Amino acid sequence: MAQQIADRRDVDFVLHELLDVGAMSSYEKFAEFNKKTVDLIVTEARNLAIKEILPTNKVGDEVGVSFEKDGQVKVPEEFHRAYQLYKEGEWVGTSEDPEWGGQGMPRTVDMAVSDYLLGANCSLNLYVGLTIGAGHLVEAFGTEEQKRLFLKKL
Repeated sequence: MAQQIADRRDVDFVLHELLDVGAMSSYEKFAEFNKKTVDLIVTEARNLAIKEILPTNKVGDEVGVSFEKDGQVKVPEEFHRAYQLYKEGEWVGTSEDPEWGGQGMPRTVDMAVSDYLLGANCSLNLYVGLTIGAGHLVEAFGTEEQKRLFLKKL
């Protein structure tokens, strides 16, 4: 089967040859994100995208969502497992502040991860994007109590 999402060689070229993202590890904030770590992160994101998320894309198109009379929106069952793996792997908020449950990953690396995850199933990843957006609102405008209460959960 032909590769349907971001080409690894292109991603590696941009990260390492064009942007030299490993050099960011010389800064204290990104000290743990050397080339080896970045490659591992990108590999894991790619594996998750290809093995688990990509198959849900077709199902999402074929089954779609349903709007129930009680106001609930139901998504294909396969989305639940993929989303659970997404959360368990801590792929939500990868570039967000570790104080609030993020990984503090350089945004450049986060974008490479997003290439794979969004490319595998954009619809599924929009759910995650809404969560991240809500977190940004709470972080920017919430009280300290609201931040403590909500941010790690988001």
